[in-house]
Amino acid sequence: MTVNAGLPPVYRQSYGKLLLGRPIFLAEEDAILLGADLRMLFGLLISLPNRLFNGNISRYAAALGMDSVLAEIICRGATGDPPLYARADLYHDGKSFRVLEFNVGSELGGIDSAAVNRALLDIPSFGRFAECHGLAFFDTAQATADLLRQAARRINTTRNPVFALVEARGALIEHEHVFLAIQEALERHGVALRLAEIQQLSFTDGKAVLGDTPVDVILRYFAAEQLAGDNAALAILDRLLAADAAHKTVLFTHLEGALFASKGSLGLLHEDFTRSCLSVKERKLVDRLVPWTRVIGRDLSGGRRKDIDQLRRYCMCNRESLVLKRGLGYGGVGVVVGRECTVQEWHDALDVAEGSDYVVQQIVKPASEQVLKPHTGVVENWHANWGVFITDAGYSGAFVRALQGRHGSVISYSNSQTRGAPVFTFRNRNYQ
Repeated sequence: MTVNAGLPPVYRQSYGKLLLGRPIFLAEEDAILLGADLRMLFGLLISLPNRLFNGNISRYAAALGMDSVLAEIICRGATGDPPLYARADLYHDGKSFRVLEFNVGSELGGIDSAAVNRALLDIPSFGRFAECHGLAFFDTAQATADLLRQAARRINTTRNPVFALVEARGALIEHEHVFLAIQEALERHGVALRLAEIQQLSFTDGKAVLGDTPVDVILRYFAAEQLAGDNAALAILDRLLAADAAHKTVLFTHLEGALFASKGSLGLLHEDFTRSCLSVKERKLVDRLVPWTRVIGRDLSGGRRKDIDQLRRYCMCNRESLVLKRGLGYGGVGVVVGRECTVQEWHDALDVAEGSDYVVQQIVKPASEQVLKPHTGVVENWHANWGVFITDAGYSGAFVRALQGRHGSVISYSNSQTRGAPVFTFRNRNYQ
């Protein structure tokens, strides 16, 4: 993609060599419908603790197989009603989108991807093409900046609000290019974002302070598992939650999103006792959007061993069509693809899964995206992992990670052959 020269400096340095040779297109009306479906799915997921466990979040977390220590951290400050700020990761199977996971919370990658859309539109030939076909894009960084400014209104201050992105101990250096690109993207939209790690925060009169500067809004990028065992960081988390409750420093967002980001929450949707609680409309939503997924190693309706064994036998008989995933896994870590291992390896993986928060999921075969290599004229087939952002406004932007089948089954930047692409919507449904 000959777009690098038009990219912002930090984004170009971070992602310029990782771009696919073309953008990806989505009909505008399909984007709107997908956004509506994902909003409904979010509402369904956050209703599960009340529907199934009488509002007991601890029992809900235990049902997902979460480690009890991790669950306790996640539940600190939980309200049961997290804000809708999420990214669904989906495959398109040629007929419809299918949700592989639903990432809920502020620690989302890809919010800066609209930089590529803008750079493409600055190329005269592509600009003419875009005008001809009514191409448009949604800038997720703009939506994030607006939400941060909205959060700042909870703070009683006459000065300009101060914003900080806060990571866990050691994580800023490890992924510095990611956060510098996010900082660059938000600055474009009027949010000057300071970067910090949680141990750098102190408190004055109950308000978070970074150096000598009071902080009004914290964009949280640390996750619960990063704080586990770090008592100093956990103490700071508690003070942040107190500052948020007192409207002195807003924490955007709380850790409770992980309760619904766990792939185990998708697994609950396919349990018989859950489906009996759903409306006809909700069951249809689950059937068309969420591939068959189940929590491994426990029967959630009563712990009957025969039902656990029945699921285990199903998994053994259908190995080639299934994949094992960590409930709170990221970047493809811990993924076991049934067709890529032996019967014994699959058996052993199921043994490991029973003692953790794994789920088993039906493999979704993504439709191919054709990409022309400009210097050779060769057309290659790539598979796309769509990252679609959702806020209260519905569809709030998207980007794609793509991989050729010969390079693996898990489409993630943890695979060095994965490439990224921007998403444009178009108005003409007949465009091919």
